[in-house]
Amino acid sequence: MPLSRNSADQQRWRQRPRATAAEPAPPATLPTVNDSPAVSPESLINQARYPLIARSTQEQSLRADVVSRAATELQNDGVAILPNFLTDSAVTTLVAEANELRPRGHFSEVWGTPYIGLPDPDVDPRHPRAYQGRTALSAIPYDVFPITGPTRSLYEWDPLTSFVADILGVEALFRYADPLGALNVAVMDAGDELGWHFDQTDFVVSIALQSAESGGDFVNAARIRTHDDERFDDVAAVLHSSLGEHDPLTQTVPMVPGTLMLFRGRHSLHRVTPIAGPTSRLVALLAYDTKPDTNSSELLKLVRYGRTA
Repeated sequence: MPLSRNSADQQRWRQRPRATAAEPAPPATLPTVNDSPAVSPESLINQARYPLIARSTQEQSLRADVVSRAATELQNDGVAILPNFLTDSAVTTLVAEANELRPRGHFSEVWGTPYIGLPDPDVDPRHPRAYQGRTALSAIPYDVFPITGPTRSLYEWDPLTSFVADILGVEALFRYADPLGALNVAVMDAGDELGWHFDQTDFVVSIALQSAESGGDFVNAARIRTHDDERFDDVAAVLHSSLGEHDPLTQTVPMVPGTLMLFRGRHSLHRVTPIAGPTSRLVALLAYDTKPDTNSSELLKLVRYGRTA
């Protein structure tokens, strides 16, 4: 979840350690090169459904159809769901890597408004800018993933970047220059959640790796606001609704491992429901931008990863 640079925002964050997670190792001990066997990114993809490298006319037609359908979903609903994007064996491999690296993750907890800021004391208590939600999760940063490992190899694979660009309908797409946040795996354990919020980026790309036993669903109030109209009444109705998954303004998307999701969250209010049970929810977050050399703020790095380098 992106943060502003406002110093007041920094005060609303607090970190607490996980009993099961160690403090991040110093950079000198982090994996760099050739510390795991090389993995072919293409072997991780379900090529029968998603031929990212189209070698035949049939595959070219299939790829074009997939891109067209996903782009239409993204345009109409603000979210595109591509189920079974990874093979089952790939999911197992990426989960194993995440579990091995999770002691190097960093846990953070935050209370804030859906607009990524402090509550406004001058508005009605039920106004969205007075609402405070909780976000709690751990994040495994980019620089601890081995360069030749499966997760990093997949993120740095140009055909995947081109595929995402085609769905977004952009001529050029660039991976983030952030050494910590270009790629991360979000780990959510029992009691963790992602509170209601709007994104401050134009799009988010994620791959679901592991579901929790209960909770961890993605709930989305698609296009609830526009560039010209905040529609505070509708936003407040969602924030204070007692209807849960039956709220007509929201859609619940179950967490299914192996699914690739593209989401435009700047105008869609969304959250992840609280986790219950002993199984962690694992999601890989892949950061891209339409311009090169994009980096995250120092505040975001400090909060999300516990360090800035």
